[in-house]
Amino acid sequence: MEEDLKTYQYGESLEDCKIKSFVEDSKPKQHMDIAAIKQKTFQKIHEEERKNKRRRMTTIAAAAASLLLIVGFGIGRLTTADHELNHQLAALSKKTETEVMQMIKVPVGEKATIILADGTKVVANSRTELLYPKNFKGDTREVTVHGEAYFEVAHDTEHPFIVKANKFNVKVLGTRFNISSYDATTSNVVLVQGSVELTTQNTDVVRMKPSDKVDISDGAITQKTQVDPDDYISWMNGVINLHGETVRQITQRLSQHYGVKIVCDAGGDTPLYGKLSIQGALTDILNVINNMAGVKTVEKDHVIHLVSKN
Repeated sequence: MEEDLKTYQYGESLEDCKIKSFVEDSKPKQHMDIAAIKQKTFQKIHEEERKNKRRRMTTIAAAAASLLLIVGFGIGRLTTADHELNHQLAALSKKTETEVMQMIKVPVGEKATIILADGTKVVANSRTELLYPKNFKGDTREVTVHGEAYFEVAHDTEHPFIVKANKFNVKVLGTRFNISSYDATTSNVVLVQGSVELTTQNTDVVRMKPSDKVDISDGAITQKTQVDPDDYISWMNGVINLHGETVRQITQRLSQHYGVKIVCDAGGDTPLYGKLSIQGALTDILNVINNMAGVKTVEKDHVIHLVSKN
């Protein structure tokens, strides 16, 4: 043992410093058992090392357990968070899909045919704006129109079809009708087939039957008459059927169709008969009217005037 102490290579650890100090600086009495002291000292040091080692292992194990707990908790939270995120995204996607709206604006002098998500066919006339959802949701099918449009509504008793126009609504289940509503002062609805319920901003309510024509002005019903529906949907074929309508009535329709103000200073009460093509330029159409009514056109300040040829 004494030889071991002499040859022992001291390190810089606290334990080696203690041993070195003890061996070099101690001056034991004659009767002391140096070997026993040395043995106990080494045992004490090794015991301390074993305790420290056990402490370190316990600390590492505790840290590892804590790490596993944290990781496990994190994974659990991540899984929960993913589930909640997916749920929120699904809800947002559904909400976004519900709110997706589409609008079509028909250029001057043209027409457009649109098939809605439910199979309803809409033919929109010149200068018409149609607002409709990409997919119908809820208890009703709602669209908004500004201008003129012909509807062939797909039948669905559980989801009424509602057309919103200038200060009035048309509610149907499945039918065919035409709406002309370029402005709130001169609007009308003509029923071709089926049945519709028309309600106005003034709370007027009327149930229409085929061939009924209802005129609406500023949210109030002004007239209900029986007409030939073909005369009000002939625009889809690019013509206006003329059965004695006056020049003033025809130019009013042309004003809406082309978005140009036309004033009849002369010949406004002249009746016209036949078919008037509305597929060409406005100037060509007015030339036909001029020849039929014996008038001429003069443009002033972006307004077209029909005046006498004399």
